[in-house]
Amino acid sequence: MTIIISWVKVIPSPVAGGKVKDQTTFQWLGTAGFRICHQGTVLLIDPYLDSRGEQARPVQPLRARDMADASKVFLTHGHFDHIADVPAVVEGSGADVYCSAVAAETLERRGVAPSKIERLEGGEALDFGSFQVRTFTSEHIVFDARLIMRTVPRVLKNFDRDLLKQISGMPPGPVLIYWFDFGGLSVVHMGSLGLVPEEAVQMGIVGPDIFMPPLQGHSHICSMAARLTAAVHPRAVLPQHQDDFFPPVSQSVELLPFKAMVAKLLPECAYYEPEINREFTASEILGTSN
Repeated sequence: MTIIISWVKVIPSPVAGGKVKDQTTFQWLGTAGFRICHQGTVLLIDPYLDSRGEQARPVQPLRARDMADASKVFLTHGHFDHIADVPAVVEGSGADVYCSAVAAETLERRGVAPSKIERLEGGEALDFGSFQVRTFTSEHIVFDARLIMRTVPRVLKNFDRDLLKQISGMPPGPVLIYWFDFGGLSVVHMGSLGLVPEEAVQMGIVGPDIFMPPLQGHSHICSMAARLTAAVHPRAVLPQHQDDFFPPVSQSVELLPFKAMVAKLLPECAYYEPEINREFTASEILGTSN
C-alpha cells in the first residue's frame, strides 16, 4: 500500500556508488514520456505511444501493449500528449495511476476505474518501499503569441477534424512535478515548463542528481529552461519533450542553444541527450560510466 505523508521541504541526498545508482535504468519514450525500471519495478511517466501518429518524429514503434509490465503510471497533467494512451496502458498492465483531480476526471470518462487512480494535490510524499516520490505543483507554460502565430498557419494548411477530436476534451489542470528518490539517486521530472527559477528555489526543488526539463511551448523555451536548470542546480540535465510529437500542431525544438546556455550558466552540470527507446543508466547521464 502507498503511504502518503505531508511534505514541506526537500533535502537532496548525495548519489551513492555506481552499483546502487545503476540499479535504475531509463528509457525516453518521446514527448515527456519515460519508462523507468528500479529494482524490478517498472514505472511510467506520461506514456504517449499509440496516439503519436505516423508523422511524428522520431518514430516510436512501441505501443501501450508493450507496457504490460508497468505497475505505476505518474502523470504530470491532463493534456492529450501526456494522458491519451494511459487508459490503454492501464487496461493492458493493471497499473495504478497517480495524477491530479482534473486528469483523474478525464481518465474516468475514458473508462479507467476510480480504484486505479490516486489523486494528488502536490506536497505529498509517497513511499513505495524501494523508492520514494515527492510532488510539487506549478502552472502549465503559457504559449506565447509568436509561437501561436507560427503554429496556426501550419494547422490550417493541414486542417483535419479528426486531429481536433484527438486533442480536445483533455484540460491540463495543475501540473505535477515529481522528485523521485531511487535509493540515493534523485531525479526531478517536469511535464511543462510553467515554473520560474525563483519559485523552484522557494519550493525546495534544488540539488537533484538529474533534472529533466521539458523544452516545448514557448518561443524562448531554451533560455527559459536553461535559467531554470541553473536555479535547480542539478548534477546533470536531461532535456525532453523537444520532439515533433504531433504534427502539424507540434514542431521539434533545436537543443544546441539550450546545451550552450546551460554550459555557460552552470558549467559543472553534465548534459545528456536521450535517444528514443534507448535504455541508459544514471552513470551515463552523469558522465561517470567506465
